[in-house]
Amino acid sequence: MAAKPKTLTRRQLESRKEKAVRFTRDVADDPDRAEEIAGESLEDYAERRGITLANPRRLRNMARRAKTREELQQEIADLKAENQELQEQTGDLQDQLDSIAEIVAPGDEDEGEEDDNGDDDQG
Repeated sequence: MAAKPKTLTRRQLESRKEKAVRFTRDVADDPDRAEEIAGESLEDYAERRGITLANPRRLRNMARRAKTREELQQEIADLKAENQELQEQTGDLQDQLDSIAEIVAPGDEDEGEEDDNGDDDQG
């Protein structure tokens, strides 16, 4: 009686493939073959090993539907609005930083000017 093909998720198969690469390289001491395995697509690895993918990429991609023009336009409008909000927040934050910088290191014009003798001009 033939064995039923094993079904794995992409994540499970990726893990198995990584283990196979490590085993081939480290235990079987065959780095060339390990590179060949690592270079195989997941679908090819599954086919060669007789494993069925529970969620093959081709089917997932086919299941995605393309966005309509209106959906794309709405997404662009939303992103533009978010961008505007972020620019405003950035401006507000920059103003706050400028105010803090003025407090921490006030400009020379506020401190009064000294003449060549080291005396204050104000006195």
